[in-house]
Amino acid sequence: MAPLPPVIPTVATERLWLRPFAAVDAADVVGLAGDPEVARYLLHVPHPYPPELATAWIASHAETWLAGGGPTWAITRAADRALIGSISLVWTPRHRRAELGYWLGRAHWHQGYAVEAGRAVVRWAFDHLDVGRVHAQHLGGNDRSARVLLALGLRPEGVRRQHLRKGGVFHDIHLYGRLRTD
Repeated sequence: MAPLPPVIPTVATERLWLRPFAAVDAADVVGLAGDPEVARYLLHVPHPYPPELATAWIASHAETWLAGGGPTWAITRAADRALIGSISLVWTPRHRRAELGYWLGRAHWHQGYAVEAGRAVVRWAFDHLDVGRVHAQHLGGNDRSARVLLALGLRPEGVRRQHLRKGGVFHDIHLYGRLRTD
């Protein structure tokens, strides 16, 4: 594996440009991820979403990358560079695995953006991080995310019943994984 660059690299697809977040993106992040229908399935995003939390989240990306924790990209449309969501990999080099996470603003659902970005990032993980496994999870009831993960070739691996608490309620976590050899 070649050494990773000092900054999160960009990744291009046919319709998308995945780039590092910038401080100026905080207001868009609050508007997109803070939407109650988006935040509903995001473990670490409360509703309402305070601007200072979005600012701190964005500021943490460079340090996480430099520490070897993996990249977080802003998903933008290639045509107009509008921010529409986020996609990330939490890298665990010791075990050669990475956890995929993503969200899209509600206005951008049902347009194939999550699958397009996800395919590029899964391929990037196998090619650049030399992982043997990419895995992901979603809260129970998030059928849209289940369809995305299946479209990315991740296979269902089980359910952790009432594994996490969000908003004072316990939620099942559905687990998915894809091996390099799949």
